[in-house]
Amino acid sequence: MASNSVNFSFVSWNVRGLGDADKCKLVKDSHLTARVDIACLQESKLRTITSSKSRSFLPPHLTDFHCAEAVGSRGGIITAWNARAFTASAYIARRHTLTSFFTSTSSDTVFAITNVYAPADHRDSRSFLDDLSTIAAQVPGN
Repeated sequence: MASNSVNFSFVSWNVRGLGDADKCKLVKDSHLTARVDIACLQESKLRTITSSKSRSFLPPHLTDFHCAEAVGSRGGIITAWNARAFTASAYIARRHTLTSFFTSTSSDTVFAITNVYAPADHRDSRSFLDDLSTIAAQVPGN
């Protein structure tokens, strides 16, 4: 029986802001060194992300990304991937989560990754957990 698993490198990193050029270079260089296939970044503090801006913190092989924009100077979630290794079929962006659905280009492996930046205010915990339950129900399989 053939295996339909796939191996890849993955990182999840609370970057605490990508407004500073030095921070962007650190993030980019770290992803290059680690040869990351999928990067989940939290607390980007970016309301919009242009192609030019994404090139400042993502290495050339992480060409595709989804984002949940920051609200003011809070939050901001980015999931970036190597388009040679994965295709993304869909995504669900919420205030505190970003779920991306992937298919490996080298196998028939399909999976989802939920990138989470949880609320610091515990008064929002109940709605955050309800949101996670709703997302979990929409993710079949891996």
